[in-house]
Amino acid sequence: MRLLHTADWHLGARLVERDRLPEQAAFLDWLIGALGEHSIDALLVSGDIFDAANPPQEAVALYYDFVRRVSELKHVTTIITGGNHDSAALLNAPRDLLRFFNVHVFGSATDDLISLPGAVIAPVPYLRERDLRESVAGESLGQAHEQVRRAILSHYARQREACEAVAKGRPIIAMGHLTVVNAKRSESERDIHIGNLGAVGAEVFDGFHYTALGHLHRPQIVPGSVTVRYSGSPLPLSFSEAEDEKSVVLIESNGTAITGTTLLAIPHQRRLMRVVAERDKLEHALATLPEGAWTEVTVRIDAPEPNLDRLVRELAAGRIEIIKILAELPEEIPGGQAVRNVTLQDLQPREVFRQLLAEKNLEDPDLLEVFDELVALHEATAIA
Repeated sequence: MRLLHTADWHLGARLVERDRLPEQAAFLDWLIGALGEHSIDALLVSGDIFDAANPPQEAVALYYDFVRRVSELKHVTTIITGGNHDSAALLNAPRDLLRFFNVHVFGSATDDLISLPGAVIAPVPYLRERDLRESVAGESLGQAHEQVRRAILSHYARQREACEAVAKGRPIIAMGHLTVVNAKRSESERDIHIGNLGAVGAEVFDGFHYTALGHLHRPQIVPGSVTVRYSGSPLPLSFSEAEDEKSVVLIESNGTAITGTTLLAIPHQRRLMRVVAERDKLEHALATLPEGAWTEVTVRIDAPEPNLDRLVRELAAGRIEIIKILAELPEEIPGGQAVRNVTLQDLQPREVFRQLLAEKNLEDPDLLEVFDELVALHEATAIA
């Protein structure tokens, strides 16, 4: 049989307030075509279907339209798991109905398995702490995260044992949505478990013949393992992914083993470009860019230049769409390197809080820990 692994659609995501629903719709059109063209038997979607727990109605409509179309492909079994951006309740609401159409949705953790002719699937979504354990009064943040890691390992061990009990020689495949140690990140992922303390080693997936992961947006095989893979997001979600080649993973099984994997390149819907140029070479740098690209421009200047924004847009002359303009000033730091200026929009809440404490000379580890706990509570509440 043939399976297709994808993840991190982030339907409803915007890029600096630019609408991306047309690009997302084009990807889903392409995906429906690929399922037929490559005779796919099972589609695995490993989390972050939506970009937010309360996605815009246009994004929800796009999702359900895809579910309708994939259900009409009678040869495809679809397995969808939730990610840290998703609302488990939103995904699970129609799950009993969708099961009749061969679409299996797992917004939150269960002990269910999906048994297919050529493989057994452990459909593990993003594991929230409340899915894994009860909080213990007086625990430090470090102790709590160590317990979370152990609980994740235990959950996958139970899933593996359950798969082995019914596999009868068929390969077993895990799905998941988390961070694996040493995997490459981009600028567009939200931390899972504060400070990345919930990251696990690839050994968590020992015994599975393939692990279909979501969360990290760069397509990659996890270092130290040939069977643990992130499909990556189908669209670049930040300018740090501008050079990434986006793809989905075709997995082949002969019924007793995984016989191969192939990357299917996703056609570019829109180019993202990242340009860093000296002030006197800016015009040439912009002139070489392909027309229509969405572009982030960083200009290296010796002193503040109030009209820099207008200058960059005039030089672009409408050929490309300038999404973001940054100035890089020669601020000396140890080693004599220049610091890249960032805006508030580029920072995460924890970074802003740490900078505030540094400015106020209040770098107290206890304050940082309390703030991290508050952010974790807020995120858990927002996604519940």
